[in-house]
Amino acid sequence: MNVSYQLFLIIPPGLEDLALKEIELKCPIAPVQIHKGGLELNADINWIIKAHTELKIPTRILMRLTTFKVRDFPKLYQKFVAFKWNDYLSHPTPVWEISCSKSRLIHTGRIEETVQKALTEAMRKQPLGKDWEKKNYSPQTFYIRLVDDELTLSLDLSGEPLYKRGFQKIKGEAPIRENFAAAFAFEILSDLKDPAPLIDPMCGSGTLLTEALTFYRPLHLRKFSFEEAPFFKGKLIKLAPESNSLPVSQAIGYDINGELLSKVSKELDDNLPITLKAQDSLIEKFPIDNSVILCNPPYGERIQIEGKRGSFLKEAWTKFMQDDRPLRFGWVLPSDMDDLFSNPKGYKLKTKRHLKNGGMAVTFWIWERI
Repeated sequence: MNVSYQLFLIIPPGLEDLALKEIELKCPIAPVQIHKGGLELNADINWIIKAHTELKIPTRILMRLTTFKVRDFPKLYQKFVAFKWNDYLSHPTPVWEISCSKSRLIHTGRIEETVQKALTEAMRKQPLGKDWEKKNYSPQTFYIRLVDDELTLSLDLSGEPLYKRGFQKIKGEAPIRENFAAAFAFEILSDLKDPAPLIDPMCGSGTLLTEALTFYRPLHLRKFSFEEAPFFKGKLIKLAPESNSLPVSQAIGYDINGELLSKVSKELDDNLPITLKAQDSLIEKFPIDNSVILCNPPYGERIQIEGKRGSFLKEAWTKFMQDDRPLRFGWVLPSDMDDLFSNPKGYKLKTKRHLKNGGMAVTFWIWERI
């Protein structure tokens, strides 16, 4: 009998609906509760494996371990001493991530000190095995969240954030996070009737293109934290074959940084048919018609641009929409520039999605040719 665990998938705020659609396509399960910044559900270890190797939009997956009311440190200590740590703990010195809101216990330093003392006492009664030393396990991360005097203890199952896929090491100066790139590619491409060329005119290290081509590809090029947990019990992870793909007929990236493109080309998987070319996309027209253009242009923050960013982006907008005339055009811009762009002639607005990217408020736009 498979044990069902309560899980919380951390999702970048604003992408929750796309993350739910991805689950419905790749590893359907019900019910799923949608919260700001995450999805809550119950699933077994097989689903946990599938989710980690196939889902591209979540940031990480947490396992909810216990929830209880606590208003003082003695009770906090007692609860953590009595907790069945041997069911979940694989390393004697975990990392604690603690947050408090509207609770009597608000001193995160003292909370950490209390739970660490409780864990040390608990380990005397239920000693941890020596696997962590023999197999060189990494410390786990436990999340303690206190809201209105209710404490929730969760275990991070993922380890490094899931957008660190493990297969693309070369990065530009301001790369988009892989889970954002996957969500944007999924949204602009998934409902196309026929495959279309995908063009990124300012591709940098090509993250938007690689995420589009690998959206349905199961990946296990790195370790996940849950693989060292006692409840995993050394199961063998078997990746399902890639059974679907986003409708991309060819993937083409342009950038003015030819040196970066050369490095990326050498690193690309042979199974990723991406064409990279050094050129200024504001000058040269793309040689392919009826394409989908998707890009994360520089804003003048980490990558310098000539002149004011509004003028630069308006020039790019005009060139792409009037000269290249794609089937669809999507890009992500700082939200303080929303008023600079309106529906161009012959296009309708398909998506306007508000997000935070690296702490900056941004808007993801998609226009579709009529």
